[in-house]
Amino acid sequence: MTAQPSNGFDAYYAREIRPVLRKLERTRKRILLKLFTVVVIVGVLLSVTALILVLNRIPPAFAAIGLVPGLIIFFAANHYFTKRYKAQFKLHVIGKVVGFFDPSLTYEATGAVSSGHFVNSQMFDRRPDRYSGEDRVHGVMGKTRINFSEVHAEYKQVTYDSKGRRTESWHTIFKGLFFVGDFNKEIKGTTVVHPDVAERLLGRVGKMLQSFSTVLGSSELIKLEDPEFEKYFVVYGDDQVEARYILTPNLMRRILEFRKVTGHGLHLSFRGQNVYVGISSDHDMFEPRVFRTVWSKRLIKSYVADMAMAMGVVEELNLNRRIWTKR
Repeated sequence: MTAQPSNGFDAYYAREIRPVLRKLERTRKRILLKLFTVVVIVGVLLSVTALILVLNRIPPAFAAIGLVPGLIIFFAANHYFTKRYKAQFKLHVIGKVVGFFDPSLTYEATGAVSSGHFVNSQMFDRRPDRYSGEDRVHGVMGKTRINFSEVHAEYKQVTYDSKGRRTESWHTIFKGLFFVGDFNKEIKGTTVVHPDVAERLLGRVGKMLQSFSTVLGSSELIKLEDPEFEKYFVVYGDDQVEARYILTPNLMRRILEFRKVTGHGLHLSFRGQNVYVGISSDHDMFEPRVFRTVWSKRLIKSYVADMAMAMGVVEELNLNRRIWTKR
């Protein structure tokens, strides 16, 4: 099972994290005071502007125009005051959360798994036009080299209306945690595992759509002899034999168990020497909060739980058990 936040965490929290939180909470309150001052000043200026307009018989509704620069000033001040605070929080709190699991791992708050890894996984059929990430953790965990971070990959879509006017929009390919782990086996082809939304929603029609989709690409639909696995996942690959060799009954069972642990959409890809895992998530897992207290063990445990989910890929998929050897 995945590492549990409660295993020895209370003592670690009291020793390593609570003293840091005390200082950060004082800093957070000073930031809130500064932001409150900015709000008061902007509010006074808007009120004075509205009064002048009234005295000059100009509808006070025009004062609403001043809300735009007022909001710009507030958000600029919020960014300026909180930038260093967030950096310190990640360095001294999230860094220590990583250390709770394995002090040999390296944490980079502004780092990310490279877009090259993302593309090489062939997990998704689009190359990202815009790619960003943060909170990278990398190193060797047990016998397995790991590299993961939060990632947001997007593609650009350009459309033209009947008058030839150009509209540009951005769409998410993947947002969540992206993990790269050493699979300790040289894989010749590519095997990709996706959540099987079609079959669960459409039943037999969904299965037909899956088969039809293989005509549109070079990959084949991989049929596996595990009804429960195929209920939740659909598998594509370019080598039927290798895909079945990789997705052993034991590994499929572990993937199913890990799906329950994450509670999110789970994607996997086996290619080259690596296993790639994408755990979809809409929220930023390791972001500090400015408008709510950080003096909360429950909050810190939520960060530990998210990190346990990421670290759990190694244990849940049994990557440290070297059942294969590289050539």
